[in-house]
Amino acid sequence: MKHIIRIAIFLVTAFSFAQHTGSVSGNILDNESNNSPLLYAKILIKETGAEVLSDEKGLFEFENLKDGNYTLVSSFVGYKTKVLKVQVESGKAIKVKMSLGASSISLEELMLTFASADKENTSPSLNE
Repeated sequence: MKHIIRIAIFLVTAFSFAQHTGSVSGNILDNESNNSPLLYAKILIKETGAEVLSDEKGLFEFENLKDGNYTLVSSFVGYKTKVLKVQVESGKAIKVKMSLGASSISLEELMLTFASADKENTSPSLNE
């Protein structure tokens, strides 16, 4: 009888501890390519500093998150950064879908950047 009581207490305790966290998972899609998966995009949780990369299917997951509000920041080189707020609750799995579009840079910005870099890299021997 003592063994049954111990097992019951253990199971109740294990289930009560397991319910204090939640998870966030989702897809990162590429707006520029008909919403195909965006491979190896970075997803960051601003409040904890935890970050993951999306896999070959554009999937990512954060597990064991405490209850609360979190800010997901997704980024990829050459794409606009996207910010999404989520609320995590105990025992729940939040699923999100984010799509990133290419960032645009004007020709004027490019020329200004190139011109200022050119002035800094000019050596005295080239000026003569």
